[in-house]
Amino acid sequence: MQTENIKKIPIPKTKRLFDVILSIFLLIIFLPLFILMLLMIFIDHILRGKIFAPLFYKEIRISQGKPFNFVKFNVFNPSVIAEMKKNNEFIHTKKLEHDHKSLTKIGQVIQKIYLDELPQLFNVIKGNMSMVGPRPVNQENYQRILEQGITTKTMVKAGLTGNYQSHKGEPGMGQDQLDSEYINFCLNNPFWKIILMDLKIIFRTLFVISKAKGI
Repeated sequence: MQTENIKKIPIPKTKRLFDVILSIFLLIIFLPLFILMLLMIFIDHILRGKIFAPLFYKEIRISQGKPFNFVKFNVFNPSVIAEMKKNNEFIHTKKLEHDHKSLTKIGQVIQKIYLDELPQLFNVIKGNMSMVGPRPVNQENYQRILEQGITTKTMVKAGLTGNYQSHKGEPGMGQDQLDSEYINFCLNNPFWKIILMDLKIIFRTLFVISKAKGI
């Protein structure tokens, strides 16, 4: 399927302004925690004898059909990532996140409460992502869902959180349905209602995070 034929929804300027202001505000609020987590990750690397292991994990993800450098705190065991790269294996971070042997001790903690995603606030400021939208996927999964006729990852910018993530653990619709529901809302409502919906999703996400079950 050609992504050029899929309708892309431009982000309203007011939503973009909301994204930037909120991202900067959150970065200021969480700066001490940001520094603390970097220090803890660095200490973990030292204890593992991997002093030069990166503090951030980066990979190519897709947002509104375009590739970008997705960043998060490096919660992965450096030896596991190094072995996968050595064997030219495709790195599926979601699978690694569900395998505690692939995570560092600090990674097991911060991944459960979503704090490993904090560096994506910089992705939001750069314009690669929005605060709210379908979560970005890697290139392999992106091609797979396109072949299945799923276009939610192409129509709007990827989000730090999304409609599905804010309903995590609840019975009901699946990820594609909830992402489509959000896209339809953006298509049929003015900017101020979209921002109110974004705030609602963000607050619901915070409630999910408080349960420490991951997003």
